[in-house]
Amino acid sequence: MNKSKKRVLAIGAFVSACALIAAACTPPTGPAPRTWRVKAVSAEVLDQEDPDLGDEPYAIQLGFRSKVGVANSSWASVRSDCPWQLAAQDAAPSGTLHNFDNGASDIVFPDVQNLDIGDVLLELAPLEIFGTMTFLVERDVLPGFDSCEVGAFIDSALTGVLVDSLNLLIAASPIPPTEQELVDMIVANLGNFLEAAGHAIGIQIEGLGNPDDLLGLAVQIHLPTQGAFTNLLNIGFQLAGLANGELPIEELPDTMKVRIGHLLPSSATFDFEGPNYHYKVSTAVAP
Repeated sequence: MNKSKKRVLAIGAFVSACALIAAACTPPTGPAPRTWRVKAVSAEVLDQEDPDLGDEPYAIQLGFRSKVGVANSSWASVRSDCPWQLAAQDAAPSGTLHNFDNGASDIVFPDVQNLDIGDVLLELAPLEIFGTMTFLVERDVLPGFDSCEVGAFIDSALTGVLVDSLNLLIAASPIPPTEQELVDMIVANLGNFLEAAGHAIGIQIEGLGNPDDLLGLAVQIHLPTQGAFTNLLNIGFQLAGLANGELPIEELPDTMKVRIGHLLPSSATFDFEGPNYHYKVSTAVAP
């Protein structure tokens, strides 16, 4: 037997041994459920969009989840800063940081089981896929109008089709989808959404013909891991050359980012640059 083949066999035996040890150390009842919250934290205005004294940014988030192999287990919902946390007029000129600090757009995931490798091997709990879409929006509706049509449009255009897609891709499958399959599904749905959104904005969906502007979109997959499972996936991210889990998808515009991470205490920042604006948006996962 040659050395390279021996090395492959040795690595395989080592991985198998680690998996068996992890499985043996896993409590038979599985992990205790937890509640996680994904927050839109802040928007740093590097270059404001509006040609006046300042911008009025706010956040809309769409959260979704689905259990692998559990039929019809998918869920999606939209939360928005509009009308609860709208910035004052001209509140965010270039060079300022605007905080989304009252939690109006937070996505809450209750009853989450963060799985270790042993939990997966012993099938103590179904593997669940979580995700968020964070929309950066700039308010253009005139003062005194409380219209929130962008959030309503996102809800009507995306939640239903996303639940249907997740039920087919994840809930109906005994095998977890690959990262690329997840990204392909999300990008395909968002492509349809952005096309529809452009049409809707073109026919002026908001008050007095002055619709709010979609400046950026951060799509995140949050994997509910812990322990060795988290470490193994982090090694995989590093080997794939992912910066903070962000997927380098060439066909995406600079105003859309896709990232793979964990449903654990963490933060991420996304850089959105359009024809006449530049923002950095921060999000966080917290208990």
